[in-house]
Formats: sequence, structure tokens, C-alpha cells
Amino acid sequence: MIKRCLILLLICLPLCLRAQFNMFAKEGEDLKKFTGALVMGLNFSQVDGDSYWGYHKVGLNAGAQVFIHFTPSIGISMELLYTRKGSRAATVTESPYVGTYIWKYYMDVNYVEVPIMLHYTEGKYDFELGASYARLINSNEYVITDQPVNIDAVGNRFNISDIDFTVGLTRHLYKNLLANIRYQYSLTSIRPPERIPIGYSYGNQGQFNNLFNLRLEYVF
Repeated sequence: MIKRCLILLLICLPLCLRAQFNMFAKEGEDLKKFTGALVMGLNFSQVDGDSYWGYHKVGLNAGAQVFIHFTPSIGISMELLYTRKGSRAATVTESPYVGTYIWKYYMDVNYVEVPIMLHYTEGKYDFELGASYARLINSNEYVITDQPVNIDAVGNRFNISDIDFTVGLTRHLYKNLLANIRYQYSLTSIRPPERIPIGYSYGNQGQFNNLFNLRLEYVF
């Protein structure tokens, strides 16, 4: 009987020790009801519906986070971010006017974004699921080609708001430093089909942000 109890204790002890660790609490301190974090990282973006593929647009993702802990495992967070999304494309092209040249397409859509996320924390990992609301600050779109392309700031404008589905995973790295990866996809179009420049659309559903975030978070 004693031997069985010792075996059971040896099996359960690592699980208990793991459960006591929480990535949002400093070593030796109890988990607080509220924690904050500074966030800095990069977006790797494409826009579905622009006829180009690949997460070639790299943009800043930075801001601050407030986390409410209901239990050591369950919580909710809200962030205020500056985030740069968009699209990039380039290809080597032959032209009867200039010969061989590199054709390029640029789309930048810059937002203030507020993600609201539900969290489940287990040991050194935190799983998150939620949505984000983004408000457009400014945008820029142009083409480098052998022929003029007319892109009108009003006629080809983007929607002022973007709502994204968001899912992510965070891992504790060292002391107060965490690493976070997220995937985001627009639930509503960022621009309807009728406002996309002629020849620069794919399908008839409009355009949608599609991106990954890689970020570092410093918890305090």
C-alpha cells in the first residue's frame, strides 16, 4: 500500500509543480487580478481578393495589453495597438516600351486596433481566441509598371473599419518576457468589389486582411 502511494505521489508531483507555475506571475509572487504588458512585433500580411498570394507585406504591430485573470487558468485581455497591414507583389516582366523590368504592387492599410481575447493558461503556454476591431488611420496604394495606373483616393477607398477573427498561442520565454504568435482574418471586407481598381481584384466578394503576427510581450 505504501509503495503504491509513493508511486502515485511521484506521478502527481510533476503535474502539481507545473500547475503552480503561471506565466503572468513573477517568481515567488501570487497571481494578481490584473496584469499589463507592452507588445512589440511584426505582421506578415496578404490581402485576399487582390489577385496576389503570399505573406510578403511586413508591418509593425505594437501597443499595450491589459489582462484580467478570473482564475489562474482563465482570463480575458484587451489591447490597444498600432498595426500595419496590406499586400506586396513583384514580378520580372517584359515590356515592349522599356524591355525587362520589375513590376511592383504596393498596398498599405494602417489601423488602430483593439483585440479582445479569451485566454486559457496551462504552465508555460497560453491559448487565446477572440476578435479585434480596427479603425483605419490611413492607406496607400500604387503600382510601378510601364503604363500609368489610375488609383483614386476616393473612388478606390478602403472601408473605415475592419473586424477580424483572431486566434493565438503565447509561450513564456524568460522572467517577464513572452513570445506570441497570432493568426487574423477579416470577418468583413476591407473594400467592396466596386471600389477595387480595375484589373487588381480576384473574385467578387471584396478584399479581406489575412495575416500572422509574431510578437514579444513584456509583462509588468
